Amino acid sequence: MRLTLTLLLLLAIVFMFGFRQAMGLARIVAAPYLILNIVVLLRGLWEIARHPILLHYWGSNLRANGDWTAIFIASALVFPQLALGLSGFETGVSVMPLVANQEADTGTLPWGRIRATKKLLLTAAVIMSCMLLLSSFVAALLIPALDYRLGGPASGRALAYLAHRLLGNDFGAIYDLTTILILWFAGASAMTGLLNLIPRYLPRFGMAPRWVAYRRPLVLVLLVVSVAVTLAFRAQVEAQAGAYATGVLVLMFSGAGGVALDLWQESSRHKPQTILVALYFFVITLVFAYTLTANIVERPDGLIVATIFVILLLAASAISRYARSTEMRVSGAIFADQQSAELWNRIAGKKVNLIPDRIPTPDYRALIAEKAQRHFKIEGPFAFVHINLLDNRSEFVAHLRVQVRQERNHYAIEVGGAVAVANSIAYLSELLDPVSIVLRLTHRNLMKQLLAYLIWGEGETGLMCYSILVRRWEFTKPILGRPLIFLMSE
Repeated sequence: MRLTLTLLLLLAIVFMFGFRQAMGLARIVAAPYLILNIVVLLRGLWEIARHPILLHYWGSNLRANGDWTAIFIASALVFPQLALGLSGFETGVSVMPLVANQEADTGTLPWGRIRATKKLLLTAAVIMSCMLLLSSFVAALLIPALDYRLGGPASGRALAYLAHRLLGNDFGAIYDLTTILILWFAGASAMTGLLNLIPRYLPRFGMAPRWVAYRRPLVLVLLVVSVAVTLAFRAQVEAQAGAYATGVLVLMFSGAGGVALDLWQESSRHKPQTILVALYFFVITLVFAYTLTANIVERPDGLIVATIFVILLLAASAISRYARSTEMRVSGAIFADQQSAELWNRIAGKKVNLIPDRIPTPDYRALIAEKAQRHFKIEGPFAFVHINLLDNRSEFVAHLRVQVRQERNHYAIEVGGAVAVANSIAYLSELLDPVSIVLRLTHRNLMKQLLAYLIWGEGETGLMCYSILVRRWEFTKPILGRPLIFLMSE
């Protein structure tokens, strides 16, 4: 019941106020919560100052475990257990696109946003590092070891335990309420980051349906996922800690590794001053690699949950690309020059016969034209289309560049910037509106052709182009307005 009410309240806040307004409310709650934490920690320091014997016992316990070298090694070994203390940086990274533009953002790079984001991350790093170190010190000296046990009064709520113990139950109740509120808005902040990242990348690569670009349906999907995860873990913080820590550490490890590799490449491009910085980030990458590995070994449930999510994401992405494979996958087209535009206007509208051209040579085009005229009795000029694919075909939608030339009685159309051959031919045929389309079939294995189409945008061009056009014509063209389609073997 409490879980249902909590989720409904969060959903109501998000829908009623919007995400930016919800983030404004989060800032209103975050400031008092930070003050409450500072009050608890200062009260804890005052308690330690009043009872210096606590420092003596702490120091004695440290010396009992060896010299500073042994203590450092022990600290390094238990460092992965503090991975959850890094929580919050990943939220700052995900909301970077929400940082407001500034007047300086007039060039190709948003320098104003970059500077503001650096200030955001630096401020978060200083606050979180100081609070983590100070809270660990105060909690270690004031909370008995027995209370830290799983199910104990301080398990998972050390500062809340100190708030009740040192400042009374009334203050502790306020602290607990503020903690619940800040966790609500932390979830809203994470959802805001996802609502900016998912529409920006998944639909762009064809890995999600187009409705993902709309926020409200995406909110409902994320809510269902959150409810499923919460129910699966029975809303237990300890059960979800491993999965959450694994996700945070993977993000930090990949980010540090990416920065290190980027700086190393800069140093190889005659920028030797970046070598030391790159080495520094390689060391940080190794630290996060060790922390991630130790965390996975100790709590493998995080890796299991992450693997399940990755498999589900890949499966959903494959289904999406399959379902959207018959879309045009073209956002628009421009002409390479004025002559191309004039020739296109001259041949558009039932004036030519369209033939996709696999080998862009005049002799091959003449051979195909003679074969088509002999077997299909086609009259009129031909427009041969040759599609050049991009080297990077990860984008699902492309913008074409079209160049048209006249060769004797026929026309040659050279197209660049495509991500799929069949889809681009279908798009151009709709713009050109030819009398007929001659699609050639290959003798290759159909399964190989299917995989080549899904991965590289190539494959059995004739059948795929036919499928795309037929699907489109069901909604756009009557039967009498459609061009004739001929299938010709190579």
